[in-house]
Amino acid sequence: MRRAAWAWTLAVVAVFGVVSLTTGFPRDLSSHGMLGTVELPAQLILLGVALAGLILSRWSEAATAVILVLAGAGLAGLSSRLHSPVFVALIVVVFVVPAVAFWVLWARGRDRRAVVRHGVVAGLALAVWSAGAGVAYHQLAGATHPESEALHLPVDRVNWIWSGAVTDTSFRVTAKIDDAAAEQATLVVEHARTSPQRAALPAPVDAVGPDPVPDSGVVTWTVDGLEPDTSYEYTVIVDDHADTTRGRGEVSTFPDGPASFTVAVGACARTGSNGAVFDAIRAVDPSLFIHTGDFHYGNIDFDDVDMFRARYTDALGSPGQSALYRSVPTAYVWDDHDYGANDADAHSPSRSAARAAYRENVPHYELPAGAQDGAIYHAFTAGRVRFILTDVRSERTADSMLGTRQLEWFEGEMLGAADDHALIVWVNAVPWIGPEGESRDNWTGYPEERQRVAEIIEEAGVENVVMLAGDAHMVAIDDGSNSGYGPSGEGFPVLHAAALDRGGSVKGDPYSHGTEPGGGQFGTLTVEDDGSGHLAVVLAGYDWTGAELMSHTFTVAAPAVDGG
Repeated sequence: MRRAAWAWTLAVVAVFGVVSLTTGFPRDLSSHGMLGTVELPAQLILLGVALAGLILSRWSEAATAVILVLAGAGLAGLSSRLHSPVFVALIVVVFVVPAVAFWVLWARGRDRRAVVRHGVVAGLALAVWSAGAGVAYHQLAGATHPESEALHLPVDRVNWIWSGAVTDTSFRVTAKIDDAAAEQATLVVEHARTSPQRAALPAPVDAVGPDPVPDSGVVTWTVDGLEPDTSYEYTVIVDDHADTTRGRGEVSTFPDGPASFTVAVGACARTGSNGAVFDAIRAVDPSLFIHTGDFHYGNIDFDDVDMFRARYTDALGSPGQSALYRSVPTAYVWDDHDYGANDADAHSPSRSAARAAYRENVPHYELPAGAQDGAIYHAFTAGRVRFILTDVRSERTADSMLGTRQLEWFEGEMLGAADDHALIVWVNAVPWIGPEGESRDNWTGYPEERQRVAEIIEEAGVENVVMLAGDAHMVAIDDGSNSGYGPSGEGFPVLHAAALDRGGSVKGDPYSHGTEPGGGQFGTLTVEDDGSGHLAVVLAGYDWTGAELMSHTFTVAAPAVDGG
């Protein structure tokens, strides 16, 4: 029995260790990535503890039994947030089997009362360990605030759906159809029930055919020829059946010309989060939600499109997130945890898979780097505001955050927008402000390129730029006092927002309005444009209850429009 227990334990530790260091532990049954900043080191430590316990069996089989159970419980706890209960139980069982064998070996010939005493002590130790591990893991990766009140809608034909790529005359919708007939699915578009045009035009505005992704169930529809600043409803039709649960959503086209509107912004939500913060964002009724990265924490660091597809399903299928994305169009760029592992860059093994999955699953704007592959930077216009979204991960090297091609594109966007837009919003996923060399994972680690970007903005004569940033788990605002890195030292307003559902952290400093670290937070950018010679902008941060954490209002000069 001793030899069998030794062989079993060595085999389990070897298999778990190899999988942890190669394909990612554990992923085989459900393709869930676990290579993150905490999980991998903790897994290796626990496997080391199991080996130490095995060696200890030469002196005390009882201690070995307890240690193996504790190691198995710890590994199971690390898996419990992303895996089915059956898989988690299986992890425990493969460690309990040799533990029982060592316990039986120790108990042979011993006084029954001594065995019972040791059993009680071992049970208490396991209970304390499990409770402590659960609390620790909850603090690291658990929910940071109460759950959404959104209903968990049943899956009819559609698993998830969201809209994006909105212009003044068009939008896109992407959905995952839980049916083999996905390639025949139709999107019916109507004026919204609240729209004045609804009564005059009761018939559908359009019925759009699909652009499916083979063998994935993912379908995208592009709807165009619409009216500016108009609300629409869309419904997925499969086999002449309208999916009125998860298959229906709303979207409004952008205004053409001067207009006032609000954009919500946020980042960093644990995988599949169902936080109340998504209800709070929906309550603001924004024209657009901008997600600045860490859409999930898959930490996928290998080339597996299916794993990225699964993570999109985790997020988009969550009741709170689903309700938001069915109500508000989204623009999205990734950061590290939803592109690769922690601090991932252009060398990440996940690069090709992440890019392919983004193009498949996100209703994105045209990508200048290419429709089939390339970075995901892009830009669009709403009213008289130009939004420029940069990809700070998939082109990043030791020498450059953006890469040559993206930097040239960025310069062209700044030069063009300076001439014909009243405001430029740069969506940058990582911190900008901070002393040189503070971190290699944000702009402080690229001081020369940060200075060059600041020079581009100054050389373009842009005095109407504002930055929306993520990554740091906080709300923070700077009024431009600390964001200037060009020749003049003049800065621009910066809004950091925020950890949707991750524990708080502060990155970069100083910020004129301070910082509010924490989870369950988001930000808004409100534009007040009546076509006159000035445009007002309000930056604000909120928590999941809707309470304002901080705000900053400023105005920029803008060309007057006739009638403004």
